[in-house]
Amino acid sequence: MDFDENLSSRLDEWIEAHKEELLNDISSVVAIRSVSEKEADGYPYGKGCHDVLLEAERIASGYGFECSNPEDRYLLVRFGRNGGKKIGVFNHMDVVPEGTGWEHEPYRCVLENGFLVGRGVADNKGAGMASLYALRFLSEQGICLSHDVELYYGAAEETGMEDVEIYLQHNEAPYFSLVPDSNFPVCYGEKGNLRFDLSVRLPSDSRIISLEAGEVVNSVPNTATAVLDGGVSVHDYPGTTVNRNDGKVVVTAHGAAGHAAFPELSDNAVRILLECLSLAEGLDEASCHAVKALLKAVSGYYGEGLGAEEEDEASGKLTVVGTVLRMNDGLVTLSFDSRTPVTVDGNWVEEKYKAFAASNGLEYTGISWSRPAYTPVDSPEVQLLCSVAEYVHKRKLTPYTMGGGTYSRKLPFAVGFGPGLPDAPNLYPQGKGNGHQSDECILFELILKDIKADVLALIGLDKIIG
Repeated sequence: MDFDENLSSRLDEWIEAHKEELLNDISSVVAIRSVSEKEADGYPYGKGCHDVLLEAERIASGYGFECSNPEDRYLLVRFGRNGGKKIGVFNHMDVVPEGTGWEHEPYRCVLENGFLVGRGVADNKGAGMASLYALRFLSEQGICLSHDVELYYGAAEETGMEDVEIYLQHNEAPYFSLVPDSNFPVCYGEKGNLRFDLSVRLPSDSRIISLEAGEVVNSVPNTATAVLDGGVSVHDYPGTTVNRNDGKVVVTAHGAAGHAAFPELSDNAVRILLECLSLAEGLDEASCHAVKALLKAVSGYYGEGLGAEEEDEASGKLTVVGTVLRMNDGLVTLSFDSRTPVTVDGNWVEEKYKAFAASNGLEYTGISWSRPAYTPVDSPEVQLLCSVAEYVHKRKLTPYTMGGGTYSRKLPFAVGFGPGLPDAPNLYPQGKGNGHQSDECILFELILKDIKADVLALIGLDKIIG
């Protein structure tokens, strides 16, 4: 693709002139704790998501865009009145819970050493505002497109993407969509996502009183806690602390949080806790069996313990991680997030998990299955976007597939497009700074470049879409 250098220069100048406004707009949405909670506080996804959609609407309408907020589930911002095929840009305004271990206030966006820090700056509020500024540039510069652009802000992406499913029930899907929730140049494939529970009921006289870890299934927890009967003896174990309180033993495991799509970048506190409990003395036989069975299930990130190791050339290894642990009325439940390679049959994987449960005295419950997403890497759209990304970042970049799940898997023709880079620096050491981790951060410069990439991508796509 040949790029208009005059347009490029004007765009650079405009972005520089508006970056303080952008920072203010990002800060205003980051300040809202928009953790999606279904049917909470009288709203479809909770008051926080209600508030953040209203704030995004206030910002977008203030820049002159027509907006609609159907049933408080998502916000649509429209550019153009041509009819016909649409180009979509899909972002989400919901975030995962803040968790623990923050050095900064989670819901106060700060700019430190060139990095934005705050829950949602990278996933996905920063890119969400960049998308709006791309449309703002086109509008203010009087650049008309032949195809309408529909900017979507969702409120339940982190909790299963019901929001976009409802959108698709009531709206015609865009012909092609950008999902700025990944890295440049283009994510052309996403693994399938299988979520399930393994559970076991403990006897009434179990010496395990409670178990707890995790908040949402797609985040690896950094802490996990067990409360045991005082007669249980727990040995020192790396990554754990043991305290006695009111005749009970409290064991806390300390790991490193992370995204469930990339569990190898984290250290699962659930596994550490179960390893510690498996060495305890004085547990009843049934509880020992339950601990060891669940420990086997979380013993590796690639399905080793569950007997489901698989991989393909396009997307790599299957991943599976147990993230949310609860005990209610004697029923212990561990929820899992599994990402399956794009060419692997999800039914085959589920049968492996069921067989593991049956042979280890556990009950399997399937929760959800989300199909893989795949767009041929040699398609004109992918090739165009690769050229845009390389032009903006002035370097060679390789299109890729990933384990993460975005709105791309729900849309008929969509790919991930920025705002990150595969080797982008982090303000913090491993275990902090990334999406779903404490002190989530992203270089502000990447968000600014994302505006430019979105503008050039929309202009280019408009020309090649018939």
